[in-house]
Order: sequence, then structure tokens, then C-alpha cells
Amino acid sequence: MSTETENPERRRPKMRWLILSAAAAFAVLACAAAIVVVIFYRSNVPLVMGAMTVAGIGLEVLLWTAAGVFGWGFLAKRREAMGRWKQRLFGGRNGTGQP
Repeated sequence: MSTETENPERRRPKMRWLILSAAAAFAVLACAAAIVVVIFYRSNVPLVMGAMTVAGIGLEVLLWTAAGVFGWGFLAKRREAMGRWKQRLFGGRNGTGQP
């Protein structure tokens, strides 16, 4: 048996990474479009400003999404550690001291 058939869950990426990939693709496309607009339509100031604004918003979305994705993973690990610490201190699952 190959490893692909043993664990099909491992091949599928998590949703948060797909969201981050979509935000990165949007930011790259917005910046590329802004560069093209600046090169070819330099004299049309409102169009250039609009393209730069969209590129800036795209980068802002990318940075906030990345912060959310990496923070989500960090907080999940901290939540697990705090749960283990709570169980070690108080015993049991609900903190009453009963196993």
C-alpha cells in the first residue's frame, strides 16, 4: 500500500492555508495590475491612484490574514498546553478534582 491510500486526510490542506493562499494571490494580482496601470497609464492620475489603493488594500488583507492564520495555530497550541496544565493542577476534566 502506498502512503496516499493509508491516510487520505494528510493530502488535503487545511482551510486556513487555502484562505491565506487566496489572499496572497489577490495581493500579487493587485500589485501586478497596479504596476501595469502605472506603466501604461501614467498620465491618468485617478486610475493610477485607484490601482495603488487596491494594491495597498490587497497587501493589508494579506497581512491581516497571515496574522490570523499564524495566530490561530499559536492559540490552538497554547489552549492545549493550558488544558494540560489545568488538568495537572486541578485533576479531572472539569476542574472539580474528580477524575
